[in-house]
Amino acid sequence: MLNQKGNTVTNTHFGIIGTGQIANVIANAIQQASNAELVAVSSRRLNTAKAFVAQFDGVTPVEGIAPLLANPIINILYIATPTVTKEAFALAGIRAGKHILIDKPLINYASLKKMLDLAKQHQVLLMDASHFVHHPRTQYIIEHLDTLVGKPQSLHTSFYSPIDDANNIRFNTTAEPMGAMGDMAWYSLRAIVEYLQPQGTIDQLTTKASYDSHTGAISRASGFISFTSGETSTFDVGYTCGSCAMDFHLLGANGMITMNDFALDWHNSFAFHSATKAKFTHRVGLATPDDFNIITQDSKKPAQTLMVEYLSNCIQIKSFASILKHQDHTLQTQRYLDAIWQTIK
Repeated sequence: MLNQKGNTVTNTHFGIIGTGQIANVIANAIQQASNAELVAVSSRRLNTAKAFVAQFDGVTPVEGIAPLLANPIINILYIATPTVTKEAFALAGIRAGKHILIDKPLINYASLKKMLDLAKQHQVLLMDASHFVHHPRTQYIIEHLDTLVGKPQSLHTSFYSPIDDANNIRFNTTAEPMGAMGDMAWYSLRAIVEYLQPQGTIDQLTTKASYDSHTGAISRASGFISFTSGETSTFDVGYTCGSCAMDFHLLGANGMITMNDFALDWHNSFAFHSATKAKFTHRVGLATPDDFNIITQDSKKPAQTLMVEYLSNCIQIKSFASILKHQDHTLQTQRYLDAIWQTIK
């Protein structure tokens, strides 16, 4: 690979902490990336790590994180562990000089700020693993917001995945205290940051949560948020709908944008591989469905692979400044999540 000056740079080398479903997703994304390699995977139990890496040639299974921290080849750690454990792993990785890709959600804003401050002190990067923000469709909409909708006024999102297995870690209130709020609402709140782009602070916030009768975990949440700058947003997320839902409605004075797969595109995400390419609907005036403008913005690579390539490229060309926007957006998303969590508690 060549950097911007035409010099050859080596691939980044990942170590993964965790062996759950999302760790498998990112392991495959690293394998598909053009500028990254997966070196090792860590689990609390060596046998678990061995079973995980069996599908990946040349990847080393390790027990605990010490072998990852001590490995000079590994320069990025991807943390895919329960929410309550992420901070400790991230801080250890940062102190060892590793860049950090960390899955959402984080336990709270103070924890995230602590990790980012330490990363800055050690001159390494920390980026959250929100896949959809790296999709070309997301970038296209943001670049053309003025033309498509004008100043965004309101956003509605819904994100449901039917899950009723009480043994799923999402229902473990010790490991994942925010349940569906942290898992699903993160996408709705990140969409506020990316698309609605409120300039003010929250001035009204109402949230209604529902709880699983067996575990007490949050299984559904709906809410309304308004900002001092005038924007409003509603969200509806959880596990209790009998269908997958990923609906998105962004309104402004110049028009409206809708999607039905804003979080994980139907065509090329880790969860879906439909023939339906990534697109969105643009509506203006009194247009009927016959007049809606369907704009395709597909990608040959999944968003999670583009995410890995983006972070790797920033590290390879030492373009740390370009990560600052992502970090600001992560902080803002976590700030909104904290505010919602407080209304629920």
